[in-house]
Amino acid sequence: MTTTYHDFIARQPEARLAFGAMLLNWRKQNNWTQYTLCSWAKAVGMPELAISYGNLSVIEQGKAGELRQRAFFQLAELNRRTADHDWGHPGDPTLLRQLELGRPIGDNDCPAWGPLEFWACYTGVRPVPLLFTIQRPPRMSTRQAAALSTRWRREVWEQIEREGLDPEREFADLHRRGGGPLFRVLAGGAAYSPSELAEMWLKDNRYQPDVWIEQWEAGQ
Repeated sequence: MTTTYHDFIARQPEARLAFGAMLLNWRKQNNWTQYTLCSWAKAVGMPELAISYGNLSVIEQGKAGELRQRAFFQLAELNRRTADHDWGHPGDPTLLRQLELGRPIGDNDCPAWGPLEFWACYTGVRPVPLLFTIQRPPRMSTRQAAALSTRWRREVWEQIEREGLDPEREFADLHRRGGGPLFRVLAGGAAYSPSELAEMWLKDNRYQPDVWIEQWEAGQ
């Protein structure tokens, strides 16, 4: 079936949303924040290599205007470095370790996309690689899982203290609303394991306990 110019223009909004989601999934699967690549580029004295975290956020949401040629070359260069583990010496061993665990964006025909492949995907000519269309949980260490569990515990206790609520009753309410596993974390001081968190990752890039807490706070 022949694609007309009208068809090509009509699918641009959908293509840009898919492109943005791909970058978001890439970043999350690599366990990078929106600041990781900018921090690296600044550390090695080449800030021009990375898209600013503010612009990256807009692109990930599919809300950016027409991307300039420079953006595709920036993505391609970062993708190449990811594939080659070519990060130089940023001076921060934690940052370097985080970068070296990343995987590049690519497909069977081109394992590490260059600027042309990124542009083709942005315009809808090339599909998003299957790996990055699936919502996958970020890779998380035991320490990171414990930190996330602590954050949830703190949020609930702060809400209870702020409202002068009865902890036993509120924990029972959370349990009733579906947050049974969260009850163990909140009441017993335990922490989720990375594998438990992976099972609670939702398609909208959130963890189930975040939803439970929101529902509980809203009284739904």
